[in-house]
Amino acid sequence: LNDTDPWTKPDPFGHTASTRTTHTCSKSAAEDIVQSDDGALEHSIRDFLGSTRQRPRAGLKADELVVKCPVCSPGKPRRLAYSAHLSTQTGAFVCTNCFEQGSWDKYQELAMRRNFQNTIPRTRATDPPPFEFAETTLVQLRTNLVAHEEIYAALTGHEKGQLRLRPEILAQYGVGLGFLDTGVPEISDVQALVEGSDHAVPCLVFPRTAFRTNSFIEGTSSLADIANSTAQQNKGVISSMLSEMQADSNSVSDSAQAEFRTVQLKVVGWNTAELEMYVPVDEAQPGLFGFHIAGPDSSDVILTSHELDAVAAYQETGVAAVSLPRGPYQLPLDAMRALERFERVYVWLDDDHQGEEAAKLIARKLGVDRCQIVRTRGNIPHGPRSASIALARGYNLSDILEQAQPVQHDKVLDFSALREAVKFEVTNPDLIRGVESKELPGWNAIYKGLRPGELTILSGPTGCGKTTVISQMSLDFCKSGVSTLWGSFEIPNVRLATRMMSQFAKRNIAQNVAEIDYWSRKFEQLPMYFLKFHGSTNPDTVLETMRHAVYAYDVKHIVIDNLQFMMSMQAKGIDKYDAQDAAIATFRQFATDENVHITVVAHLRKDQPSADVDINSIFGSAKVTQEADNVVILQRQGNSDSMVRCINVVKNRFDGTLGKVFIEYDRDTMAFTEVPPPRKRKGLKIVKSSSRLSMADRLVAEMEADAASQRAVDADGNEIPSS
Repeated sequence: LNDTDPWTKPDPFGHTASTRTTHTCSKSAAEDIVQSDDGALEHSIRDFLGSTRQRPRAGLKADELVVKCPVCSPGKPRRLAYSAHLSTQTGAFVCTNCFEQGSWDKYQELAMRRNFQNTIPRTRATDPPPFEFAETTLVQLRTNLVAHEEIYAALTGHEKGQLRLRPEILAQYGVGLGFLDTGVPEISDVQALVEGSDHAVPCLVFPRTAFRTNSFIEGTSSLADIANSTAQQNKGVISSMLSEMQADSNSVSDSAQAEFRTVQLKVVGWNTAELEMYVPVDEAQPGLFGFHIAGPDSSDVILTSHELDAVAAYQETGVAAVSLPRGPYQLPLDAMRALERFERVYVWLDDDHQGEEAAKLIARKLGVDRCQIVRTRGNIPHGPRSASIALARGYNLSDILEQAQPVQHDKVLDFSALREAVKFEVTNPDLIRGVESKELPGWNAIYKGLRPGELTILSGPTGCGKTTVISQMSLDFCKSGVSTLWGSFEIPNVRLATRMMSQFAKRNIAQNVAEIDYWSRKFEQLPMYFLKFHGSTNPDTVLETMRHAVYAYDVKHIVIDNLQFMMSMQAKGIDKYDAQDAAIATFRQFATDENVHITVVAHLRKDQPSADVDINSIFGSAKVTQEADNVVILQRQGNSDSMVRCINVVKNRFDGTLGKVFIEYDRDTMAFTEVPPPRKRKGLKIVKSSSRLSMADRLVAEMEADAASQRAVDADGNEIPSS
């Protein structure tokens, strides 16, 4: 070994080269260990995790551990470092954050690099155990729900508008009631959630559960194995780890010895839909609401959008039901792994246009051969949208479940497959509109919302605020649950995120430094992701990353800012127009195939006067606007100092509505707000200069001027009758 080999460098934790090599072996040797002695691999995993002082969590599969990722954990806080799922049977791992995967040998090899070793605690203590809820706290939350007569009656009553949920089913799911002060940025004290304060509002509390432990983690014999196998390497480290873990196990109550445990609480306002918080915020072990309902022998499961829908579905059908953890339309990889053991998955989301599209996407991710989509409305256009509403209206949920249909092949259709969709679109025009903007209502009247499967071109003169407008709009849609992927090829991601945080907070973050941590926590909860590209980038590389993001994060809106920067060095001369056309065609096809909305920011032609901007002014060939479903042009109103802009929709393939929306920039919030259209002034048209008028023309002009002076008008331009 030469001097550059990492194995010969001094180790800060006292391991020599010979002891470190016990953690790794050749691939064939590792395979021999698995085949010859099942316990040898387990001891190897214990040994290595102990030497790196990790505190493994139980995964959502019985033979799975959640450990630090050897690739993406360096540089991250501990709360985000545990993202790799490691099989205790085979040693294979996969990270749900960076998607690195491989064998146990690969994990050890990557983990022995200097970057990963920098994540190992410098003290002799291991990482602290996962957050643990006291059983008495969970009981108090459930007691609060029963004691609150109004809310408890709304959930369990049988009158009109009440959900008809049985008390024993609510208790089985662990649904509780807490009290939250709306002025508190986050929940730091769970006991305060139980007791509340004078200004607190009632909130439903939904627990997310996961396996408490598995055969790898539990048992004092396992702890002894850890100590014995590594005592010669670092006796002080393991002794500290052993004493901490034994102390933790002694402090756990008898009820906590069950198979499952609560890993996170989702708190939702009862009368305030915007109020939604989590405890803990992001240090939680992966879990699902209702995960403990499905027994080890269960072969079927229902997947719903909301927690109360899962309770209703399980109550009426007897099939275990869980809810999506991140909004009604996202299925993260952690949840996918938890659903792998089921033979059949009923995808029961909200029965509207967005829910139908999300159900198809989730079914493709889980496998269309084992998924069936449940339509709550059936053939009734104005029927109930969700399972809980259907139960409240007296529908038979078992009959609705029996009518579930598999996902049809998306490339072959007959009219029978389109008949109900056509009828629904004709009879419910408002329901097929896309996700609407909450900050620009006038924009909704023209654009009709953000719709999946479409391509939008946004253009305008340099410096008019294209990036500011689209960042505000994408953030607006993201707050409505639309998972968004931002590709900023012109502005660095840090600067873009800073601007978006100011727009999110409705104030300039740079002038409110004390609030950065609070708004950062809130911003992290949004389904917003960023591409790590800048400047000229191969479109195929961008496309591959986009496809991965759609699969992994259920992305529904992709922003490319901007087209010219991305394509700047991909071709030269006349070829650059062909390359740009090919990129647009690729984006167009991607939007259709993946059923996502893509917004592409494009520049205008440099020789185009700003006053004469139209659909033909966009840089490139006509294919750019021909492929697009929507073309929007942003223009400055007034002089160069004016903060007013005009959003002009010049193409709308959805229903053909065109028009303008006027907005004004606010420097304090770094965002735009809608303003009324500026009043039009009646201009004077000069036909000829008075010095060049003939005597006859001058006489006619004087007579017209005299007549006009006798017709006075008010401020609105209406003629005032002469007295």
